[in-house]
Amino acid sequence: MLKATLVALPAHCGARGLGQLAPPVLGTVPVDVASAFLANQVRLLPGSPFYVRQELHRKGVLASYDPDKLLYPYRVLAKLPQKEGIESGYDGWDSGFLRGHMTGHYLSAASRMAAATGSLLFRDRVNYLVGELAKCQESLNLDGYLAGFSTAAFDQLEGKPGVDAGGIVVPYYTVQKVMSGLLDAHAYVGNKQALDVATRMANYFEKRLAALDAAQIDRMFRTDGDRNPKTEFGAMSDVLTELFKIGKDPRHLEAARMFNRAWFVGPLAEGEDRLGGLHANTHIAQAVGLANSANVDGDPVELKASENFWRLVVHRHSFANGGNSFNEWFDKPGVEVGPSIDDQKVLPPTTAETCSTHNMLKLTARLFERNRRAELADYYERALYNHVLASIAPDSGAMTYFTPFHGDFRTYLDGSFCCMGTGIENTARYNEGIYFHKDDSLWVNLYIPSELNWRESGMFLRQQGDITRGDPVRLTVVKPGAHAVTLNLRIPAWVAKPVTVRINGKPQGVDAKPASYLSLRRKWKAGDVIDLALPAGLRLEQARDVSSMVSIFHGPVLLAGELGKDNMPGSDVGDKDAFLKIAAAPVPDIVSTSSNPADWLAPLPGDPSAFKIKNAGPANGIVVRPLFDLHHQRYSVYWNLREDTFRDGR
Repeated sequence: MLKATLVALPAHCGARGLGQLAPPVLGTVPVDVASAFLANQVRLLPGSPFYVRQELHRKGVLASYDPDKLLYPYRVLAKLPQKEGIESGYDGWDSGFLRGHMTGHYLSAASRMAAATGSLLFRDRVNYLVGELAKCQESLNLDGYLAGFSTAAFDQLEGKPGVDAGGIVVPYYTVQKVMSGLLDAHAYVGNKQALDVATRMANYFEKRLAALDAAQIDRMFRTDGDRNPKTEFGAMSDVLTELFKIGKDPRHLEAARMFNRAWFVGPLAEGEDRLGGLHANTHIAQAVGLANSANVDGDPVELKASENFWRLVVHRHSFANGGNSFNEWFDKPGVEVGPSIDDQKVLPPTTAETCSTHNMLKLTARLFERNRRAELADYYERALYNHVLASIAPDSGAMTYFTPFHGDFRTYLDGSFCCMGTGIENTARYNEGIYFHKDDSLWVNLYIPSELNWRESGMFLRQQGDITRGDPVRLTVVKPGAHAVTLNLRIPAWVAKPVTVRINGKPQGVDAKPASYLSLRRKWKAGDVIDLALPAGLRLEQARDVSSMVSIFHGPVLLAGELGKDNMPGSDVGDKDAFLKIAAAPVPDIVSTSSNPADWLAPLPGDPSAFKIKNAGPANGIVVRPLFDLHHQRYSVYWNLREDTFRDGR
């Protein structure tokens, strides 16, 4: 029988306990960082849901964008002619208050997709977009300024009177997307012109900010006064720090730190949780920049603040799937079910904005660079499998804004929302969290079928096996490096039985503890095979605020129960808020004398990842399967267990 436990996830699992914040493990000055592999060194292989969704975007969603429509607002501002047949840009936010943001997201997505898959189509599109944006920048002749809207948006933000910004609300947020896209074009496609355009943009904004006094800067970048702040500036600190790491111009790091605001950083460095009521994604993006600049020179306050921010969000403000936020806002510490900050609703359909988790994965990767802790990789896996992957429809590649949890259904986006921008990036980023390296050490953080070309060491490694379906992991050394290499294999927190390891068929006597790394060092040979069995079990995790509300996991995978299509619209595609007023379906209680889900879940024949509820009262007959596989119907991932479930103790 599968072993299971009813738990509030312990701190070492990198998720949802409410204990004291552990003191962060600080780096030295400078921080000794590991590096993630770029997408051009990792290829996904068939045999996982990640490969399927990446292919959907490569062939469909990402390929469907027209570069000339993305360029439309930039050419309008620069007074350059449009291509024949192009009469407008993309409808929605990209033509409104975030005018031109999709161009930056597309550059990031297409650059990574070109690298991740070898696609010449996306390489050529990136090079075309960069060349045309450079023409716009040159035509504007404003000392490097480039955007899809005029400088009036920044005049208004700075408080200049009588300015018409043309409906633009958060200009730094949008230009950050463009700058990040340009740096990705440089990193992944090797486009040197992209670096030049981004550098000129950075120099323009550095000069502009340097001309302002401290009071103006503080007013402009104060983002805690409104639940939807009109001063949101995205990850400006992160992109300027990246530019500093490339060009070593100290002005760029100084400008980056103008976005690391003392009112935000100071309390975090002390471990204070003041996140309740803040717009989640606004501040997660700020924390990404904090972590990046801290990694550059080991600033102790930034190190503490970025580490503590991660711990607060993951342990006190996240859902079972690793996502966070109610209607885009952080709630009070510990609120998971509610009543919530979203009009006191309990698990409303506005939970878990996709952009927020996109940026939490970035933050987690930054923290892992400085401190290779298994709890970081455990959280990354949880959020990647159960939110980011689950936000993409497996039949069409359509993307979602919110991920509801209790009787509702997903809305697949039609328009140009922020979560469509990060959504097209997400599939091209699947390659990047699997492996990290430093010197002669390699960390295998995720078990996703893939090939790694570690050029610096000369090693070529192949990984096979889909752990979501119970497969063992097999690592094959296709080409060894010239020197001995340490392979650090993550032993997930969720393993239910002892882990077994074989090298070339021979059992290894290892003590592989959950939530740790197993290190194997040797001079590897071509053809060496490592087989790793990671036994998955069924388990329950209690919500922090309502102990009778539980979620069901099978290994790393959050299971969702199928609740049918009653009272659903004819199409589930629309505006992000299109269907929020449609009532949720009732979610039946699970009633059982056992708190072991293996006692009331029967494996579904022919599908090792799905189960049917049995002997559990009103919920009998409901099929539960991975949340990332359940789309276009109502579902629940939180269940009320009747009090008699806990008769034998909790």
